[in-house]
Amino acid sequence: MTDELLTAKEVAVIFRVARSTITQWAARGLLPHTRTPTGRLRFYRADVERVLRENAGS
Repeated sequence: MTDELLTAKEVAVIFRVARSTITQWAARGLLPHTRTPTGRLRFYRADVERVLRENAGS
């Protein structure tokens, strides 16, 4: 697994949705995430790519 962390904005570009949607998905547990010491959301690229693949047919 790659350790590259992405911001909510970067993930929003990948999924082609608003940044607020990514924040909602994270809050609902639909998108694995971590937080920085200052409380900002970060997403591991491998997790984002896995979720993208799993939902490609939806």
